[in-house]
Amino acid sequence: MHLLKKLKYFVLLICISSCAQQGEDSIRLIPEGYQGAVLIIFNQEDGAPKEYEEGKRVYRIPENGVLKTQFKPNYGIQNHQFFYLNNKGERTEIPFVVINSKEEAKEIDSNSMHAYFEKTLGKVERYDPDTKELLYTIQPARTFYVGKLKDIDSEHRELLNFTFKHHKN
Repeated sequence: MHLLKKLKYFVLLICISSCAQQGEDSIRLIPEGYQGAVLIIFNQEDGAPKEYEEGKRVYRIPENGVLKTQFKPNYGIQNHQFFYLNNKGERTEIPFVVINSKEEAKEIDSNSMHAYFEKTLGKVERYDPDTKELLYTIQPARTFYVGKLKDIDSEHRELLNFTFKHHKN
């Protein structure tokens, strides 16, 4: 019976892993010295045209941190690379870190620049509660933060405010 149970779990694991969707990897090029929230808004007809490098999506983030792109949302398992881009076209990698607690943040150099707090936002429609009229639609987006981990609490609040302030416009 024990062998049968293991076999069931093995088959279940194979089924689940085969269902995992593979997304497109990306390269995020951020203006050198930029610190703050970054917002990538998908499905924008007037957005930056699709660009690929070695099979990876390329997102060229403008100085204001808000990129409108013609790419459709990118779901599934992905690998993202983050780079500062200087005016000569040279890249400096920005490490991405996943932080689940302040304790984890203490283990990372808090004075170095990192990319973190990446979130995916789905499509949202806001209606007037009285007239039921559509006020605005927020297109799917991705958002993340570039900065020093020592400022993590204030940056997280700023990221949330930044995302919705810029996304509605």
